[in-house]
Amino acid sequence: MNLREIFKKIFNTDSFQKARNSAYNSDHPFFKFFNEEIPQSLKTIADSFKSEKQKLFPDPYSFTASIGKGKLADIFWFGILDKKITDDPQEGVYVVYLVSYNGRSIYLSLIQAINGAIDSTVKRDETIDRLKAARGKLIEKIDNRLAGASQNYAEGFTKGTIDLSIAQNGNFFTAQAYQEATLYSKKYNCDNIPSEEDLRKDLKNMLNIYGQYRTLLNNERQQ
Repeated sequence: MNLREIFKKIFNTDSFQKARNSAYNSDHPFFKFFNEEIPQSLKTIADSFKSEKQKLFPDPYSFTASIGKGKLADIFWFGILDKKITDDPQEGVYVVYLVSYNGRSIYLSLIQAINGAIDSTVKRDETIDRLKAARGKLIEKIDNRLAGASQNYAEGFTKGTIDLSIAQNGNFFTAQAYQEATLYSKKYNCDNIPSEEDLRKDLKNMLNIYGQYRTLLNNERQQ
C-alpha cells in the first residue's frame, strides 16, 4: 500500500467516522489497518529511499501506528522512529503522521514526544508552556544544522503549532499537546491529496531533517 492509498482510506468519511464513533476494539478493521498494514507499508516506502550501500546495514528505523491502547485515542497516528534517538513514541523526537480529530486532514510532522512533558502534578497550561519552550529551542538548533546542509530540506514545511480540529475543547489535552509539540510539519487536506511522488518527496525530506537532528544529538552527547 502506498502513501496515497493510506491517505484515501483514512479520508473515507464513512469508514473513519465509524471508527471514530466505535468502542475500542482490537478486531476493528481500522485497528488492524493502523497497527498492521500501515507500519509495514511505511517500512517498504522508507526502504525505497535507501542507497545500495545503506541496504547493507541494519534498518535504522522502527515503524508504528496507533488508534489508541485500551481506549480510542482522540488523535490517530502513524510514525517512524530512529532507533538511535528513541524506540518509544513516549520519548525523544520522531516523525509522525497525525490525523485530525475530524479525519479531514493529516499532518506530516517532526514532533517531540509529549509524554515527557505531561505531569499529572503540573497544570495543563504549564505543560503546554513547557512544550512551547522546548519546541522553540529545538527548532532553533535544527535550523542551525539545516543551514549547513547541501539541500533545503525544510522548504515547504511549517514550523510550530498545528491545528488538529479540536477547537478550544479542553477535554482534548493530548491533542493540544500534539499541536504544540510539533516542530516542523506539512498539512494534507482530504479534498486535495498530492501525488504519490510528492508525498514520498515530503517524507524523504522530513526524514532528512530527522537525520540532521540525529547528528545534532550525537554531537551534543559527545561534548
